[in-house]
Amino acid sequence: MRFRNIPKKQIYIKKYPKQAGGMSITGLLSLVDYALKIIVFTLLPIAVFTLVTSKIPVWGMQSFVVLSGSMEPTLPVGSIVYTKKENEYKVKDIVSFKVNDTTITHRVMEVLSKPEGIFYRVKGDANNGVDTDLVPASAVLGKGIDLFPFLGYIVVYLKTLPGFIAMIILPSLIFIGFELAAIKKEIEKEVEKKYQVQT
Repeated sequence: MRFRNIPKKQIYIKKYPKQAGGMSITGLLSLVDYALKIIVFTLLPIAVFTLVTSKIPVWGMQSFVVLSGSMEPTLPVGSIVYTKKENEYKVKDIVSFKVNDTTITHRVMEVLSKPEGIFYRVKGDANNGVDTDLVPASAVLGKGIDLFPFLGYIVVYLKTLPGFIAMIILPSLIFIGFELAAIKKEIEKEVEKKYQVQT
């Protein structure tokens, strides 16, 4: 008999690769390919948009990482807050503004009209009292319009070289590799079909 000297387990694996391994190599590769597509087409654009808007406004939008607990529980530490530039801001709006080189995100408690212009009295939700300094309208970067809790930790890591390589370049290269392999497979199928027709 042909398989007389081959262990039964080996024959079983050859005939039933999916059952023997729990999941076939092909199934595992398909799962990895699917996960990479989610990363490349969904998470990667969000990450890139966040990285860009953390440096410069895009369509009037900017993103900031929440580094302090002054706005908890509304804005947990490590969250990403997206702001949009508005002509004016109202009481209860959450706004991001510049103080020297620091960006702060607090809530508007009062709008004051002075001869020098519009000023805002602001307060962190977790703070006992309002901020001592008024915020001039010119210092306000925008109104908080969206929030991704704890995503800021990932964005901070992405700003480092290892983080950029591990979370953007590497998944992109692997995805391109999968796509090239799929294209090669399709070309081989087409060549095989043409060869079969000719013979």
